[in-house]
Amino acid sequence: MTQLEILGHREQLDDVLRRLQHVRTVEVTDAPGAAAQDEPTEPPAAVDGDRRELAGLLYRAERLLALAAPADASPLLPPPDEPEPSTAQLAELVSREEARTAAVQATLERLREEADGLPRSTASLAALLPLVPELAELSDAELAAMHLTQIALSLDDPDGAVTAELRGQLEEFLGRSFLLVTAPVDGSAVGCLLLVPSTRAAEVEGLLGRDRIARVDLPEEYASQSLASAVARMQGRLAALPTELAEAERHLRHALAAAVPALRAACGTLAARLERASATVRVDLTERTFALRGWTPRSRSAAVADALAGTDRPVVVTEVRARDRVGTPPTLLRNVRFFRPFERLVGFLSWPGQGGLDPTGLMAVVLPLLFGIMVGDVGYGLLLVAIGWGIRRRWGVRSQAADDGGRILIAGGWWSTIFGVLFGELFGNFGRYALDMPALWFYRGGPAALEPLLLFVLGVGAAHVVLGLLIGLWTAVRERHSGHALERLGTLLVLCGLFALAGAVVGVLPGGAITPAVAAVVVGVVLASVVHGALGALLGPLEVVGTIGNILSYLRLAAVGLASVYLAIVANELARQAPLLLGLLIAVFFHSLNLALAAFSPMIQALRLHYVEFFSKFYEGNGRAFAPLGADLPAPQEPAPSRPPAGPAAPAAQPVPAPAEPVAGALTR
Repeated sequence: MTQLEILGHREQLDDVLRRLQHVRTVEVTDAPGAAAQDEPTEPPAAVDGDRRELAGLLYRAERLLALAAPADASPLLPPPDEPEPSTAQLAELVSREEARTAAVQATLERLREEADGLPRSTASLAALLPLVPELAELSDAELAAMHLTQIALSLDDPDGAVTAELRGQLEEFLGRSFLLVTAPVDGSAVGCLLLVPSTRAAEVEGLLGRDRIARVDLPEEYASQSLASAVARMQGRLAALPTELAEAERHLRHALAAAVPALRAACGTLAARLERASATVRVDLTERTFALRGWTPRSRSAAVADALAGTDRPVVVTEVRARDRVGTPPTLLRNVRFFRPFERLVGFLSWPGQGGLDPTGLMAVVLPLLFGIMVGDVGYGLLLVAIGWGIRRRWGVRSQAADDGGRILIAGGWWSTIFGVLFGELFGNFGRYALDMPALWFYRGGPAALEPLLLFVLGVGAAHVVLGLLIGLWTAVRERHSGHALERLGTLLVLCGLFALAGAVVGVLPGGAITPAVAAVVVGVVLASVVHGALGALLGPLEVVGTIGNILSYLRLAAVGLASVYLAIVANELARQAPLLLGLLIAVFFHSLNLALAAFSPMIQALRLHYVEFFSKFYEGNGRAFAPLGADLPAPQEPAPSRPPAGPAAPAAQPVPAPAEPVAGALTR
């Protein structure tokens, strides 16, 4: 990474930032004078006001686009050489479309509010009908003639305490001159119908302003009817609402259809302008000039200069000397295409620091392997591959995160298939008894499988942890950190000694290996202890024991794998004991559950082994990702082909000239 300083006339700043957005290779950082101007030429309040205006306008444009519901609602950017519409023009477009469709939007909003509130009112009143059949047939006019007032209530009363308290208050206030009937509605809600003398109705209303008590007001069109008639009409209205909603939405989509391209372009332009407004606060501004600092890969410096060569006024691009740079450089990872999806997983923990080791490739190789060991089933593996492919095809085009997740799942699925062949598993033991599928290595569900499986996962754990220690030793030597180097070397010696002792005990190594093995353990503990000073006698052995615990932690590979195997076996055995159709449903249910667990639990466990057991041996992180201008914006549109002119042919576009060398005195600050 290198830092560039870009100098130019102030009125060129927005054009420069727009060109940098299209290059997508410059991360704007604070210029030396941006945070220390005694008299800033642009009041912060004005800048914040512009950003709020742009953000509000973008929200309105996105809302209109969502209401239009086009097949493709992604924002669009105009071509680099095409002028952007002004903010006033975009505001006029949005306001015009809002005004033109205001009536349809109001109708749609009213229908949605009715669809949200009417079901609860209907349910509350319908629950009361069987309790008061005589009252349910009386209209409001008939009740008024009887000097009675009917009040419907909805209570949040799961334990009946509110109803009991309300009844007690009414008895104290009205004596016996009231009627209160209740019925459960749904969940904790309780519907109530209260009948009181009309002369006391206003006073009773004052008692109802309590928590968890809400009056159910009938819509105006139902107010004069009897309770039964109102409920019947409300239920009929509920049945008709979905059709009216669909028609209103269709009408609104039709009304906005012609404006969709303009709204997509407006969303893209406003998003780009908002990003530029945020970047402006990092720029050092004077009355006539600007100074902008930005990080970029050294190999892209020439491309940045080329992109800024076409501005109307000269722009000076220079590389800042290392001692004069401001801020900490970001980290730009350069991995092959297969490894890139795993960069996101590394970033969940911490981004690699500038000049530090990038563990993405190591994770890309080992994590799917660990995932495959745990799943280890041909059927589940192929289904995971299909699911990953479906995620990429369905959502990967619009979301890089979805595409990365699909690729990771596909890699894990293929390794699951490979280990499924080695373990002889196809949906658990289905392949063994239905297809006579052999295990090329050993079958995990067999009685003799536990020992080789545990030894295998411990070997994987030992290899993974030792690899982390070797990388940590190499990193410490490269950075000349003698303490870390001695600690890693001591831990490695202890592990080598313990492995040799284990080999001698089981007869793999000769008995003469015991003495050097014990010596290696002793020397290793001493080396791991001396770097901690006075506390070394305690911390050194604890570090060694912790590393051994890290290796034992890989036993989870066997535990998760065996749990998956036995759940599949249980599904198959239950299915075999049941009738054909019921057995098929049982098998589908349990295998679907097992597949869902296989997609998440092994991935979480594999990530934990990387973050805790592996990365802790060498990885420091503490970096931040490279975030250039324009990285989150859509790709610009291709320039539309122009129609053939009626007159002489238009002259061909001239190539953009290469940037001239900065001329002293060409720019006055």
